[in-house]
Amino acid sequence: MKKLLLIAAVAFGVSSVNAQKNVIKANPLGLAIGVGDFSYERVVADNQAFEIGLSFASAKVTSGSEVVSSRAIGGEGKYKFYFSSENMAPRGWYAAPFVSYAVSSANNSAGADIGFSTFSGGALAGYQWVFGGGDSGFALDLNFGAQYMSVSATESTSVNIQGFLPRLGVSIGYAW
Repeated sequence: MKKLLLIAAVAFGVSSVNAQKNVIKANPLGLAIGVGDFSYERVVADNQAFEIGLSFASAKVTSGSEVVSSRAIGGEGKYKFYFSSENMAPRGWYAAPFVSYAVSSANNSAGADIGFSTFSGGALAGYQWVFGGGDSGFALDLNFGAQYMSVSATESTSVNIQGFLPRLGVSIGYAW
């Protein structure tokens, strides 16, 4: 009886270890223009995963004697539902609702300073490849969808922008 319990415990432990999958990713297009966009995806079931992301940006634009500096930081959460019956998450076609929030500020050389907050939510469809044998390897995630975005000024300025926008995404990384 002890041997049977030991075998069951080892089998359960091995299957639990193999079922746990992680993916870290970065957006190469964002990095090319100075925006850091990094995410971590964790498989929570055979066909489901949760992804959290952090983004930040900083820019300085000069026009004549005018200099405008800006910075932003944001976070995002996605819950992915994978559809493939052949491959388990994090591989294959998926759909994902998401929500994100960001704060940014800009100031010019004359001392004017303004801040913005951005909230968005929507839905994505995409495909994620994991290249390499076994449960680890290079990951490529391509997605598209729609989002509702609301941008408002945090200072006394009355800027308020709301509406639907398309969304495209590309991420590369490593899965294990």
